[in-house]
Amino acid sequence: MNEQRKSIQSLTILLDEKRGTLSNTYYQFGEKLLADSVDPVILSGAVNSERLESWQALRASREADTRTVLDIKDALAREQELERFRKEILAQLNEENILYSNELSALGKALCDSYTSEDVAEFGDFYDKVASQQDELIKLEQKQEKMRRDIEQSGFFSKMFAQLKIAGVATTIRQFRSRLDRLFAVEARTLLENGTIDAKAEAAGPDSSLGVRFASAREVQNRIATLTQRDQAVFDDLAAVRAALDSYGASSNPSARISELRSSIKEADKKIDSLVVLTAREYTDKFLDENGRSLLGNTGDGHMFSDMGMYARQLEQIAVLRSDIWTIRQKIDVLETSLKIESLDKNISSYSRSVEEYTRKIEQYTEMIANLRKTIADAELDKEALVQHRISVEASLPRDARNEAASE
Repeated sequence: MNEQRKSIQSLTILLDEKRGTLSNTYYQFGEKLLADSVDPVILSGAVNSERLESWQALRASREADTRTVLDIKDALAREQELERFRKEILAQLNEENILYSNELSALGKALCDSYTSEDVAEFGDFYDKVASQQDELIKLEQKQEKMRRDIEQSGFFSKMFAQLKIAGVATTIRQFRSRLDRLFAVEARTLLENGTIDAKAEAAGPDSSLGVRFASAREVQNRIATLTQRDQAVFDDLAAVRAALDSYGASSNPSARISELRSSIKEADKKIDSLVVLTAREYTDKFLDENGRSLLGNTGDGHMFSDMGMYARQLEQIAVLRSDIWTIRQKIDVLETSLKIESLDKNISSYSRSVEEYTRKIEQYTEMIANLRKTIADAELDKEALVQHRISVEASLPRDARNEAASE
């Protein structure tokens, strides 16, 4: 029995392998049937149009979803790349703007220093704005200088108070200089960007203070313009990428959208696999039964596959596998049936032993019953004799004594 069980186990493993091979063969054959049916060179006509349309629609849907997943991944990678580029550009722009502000301030100061009466028409307003602020700054600096001189002649407590006043004036001077630098920068920006200062800087010469500051500011200005253009280009590219993500339904949660598409692809794969295998099985069933035998009989040249058309080779492979599977199943059935028979034989033997045991017990109990019945009959006779004896004795007693005995 153990050997039979081992054989069943080995055959079951072999059966699974054969079924796997048959499943793969069905799939390959089904794909060929479908492909040949749409190939303009072959056009086998082995598959009906409804089945072909279903297969093509599923494949088209799967391919579209696959392309969308790849496009989303590409778009996300491109978005990250563009965001990194833009971050770098904005950081450079920030640095250049700080430098530009400093350069403009220096340019404004150089323009103010080079101002003459001939510049009134073009730069008079500029000079008036900054000159008044410069005058105020000069006054503050002179005041600070006078306070420093006076403190040297003051007493201890007066010096402490004077130092506090000097510190306050120093703070005011720093604030004034900062405002003046900003004013230089604001005014110089307008003059540089509208081209008003170009002629004066050119006339001053490239080696002059104004010429040097002008060239430096213009260089920074050009770099800012280039960076701004690059930033706009990157921004436009980002907008295009995000619009694409939106068209894929992946703008808000790309990961969820990709998971959704992958589920759709997986479901399409299942349907395609099922349809491909079904196509092969249905075609095969026209020529072979489940056991691999030909449904056409031995026609033609006597070879059972000779009249099965252009797919005779595939059908022969499937026939062998179906026959092998049928044979293995029959062997397993024989072995399992043998095990059942052996099990029933054991049960029958057990039942037979029980019957013998029960028969022996029945004979024993039958004899016991007969003995008990004889004992009962003897006891009945004894009882009857005793009853008659009692009646005889009672009859010999006086009436009163009989009544007393009867009541007792």
